[in-house]
Amino acid sequence: MVLASATMARNLAATIPDITIPDALVQAVEADPDAGIAAACDHVLAIRDSGAFDGVHLVPVSRYRQTAARLEPLLHKPPRNPR
Repeated sequence: MVLASATMARNLAATIPDITIPDALVQAVEADPDAGIAAACDHVLAIRDSGAFDGVHLVPVSRYRQTAARLEPLLHKPPRNPR
């Protein structure tokens, strides 16, 4: 899930017991809302590069266009650590 704000991150962490959001990420999103996009895209690429899964379900919430613009060119590059 793309964190759109620090408030969103705190609410998710408080209401869903199985979700842990690092304080550093909450602070980064508070300082720069695009930090949530960067973190989600980095996570997607790490999952792809691990080869552990065939895909991910990414929920961009209100940041769809920004997430797609950042992620699309990255996905056309070969994995950093192919299977």
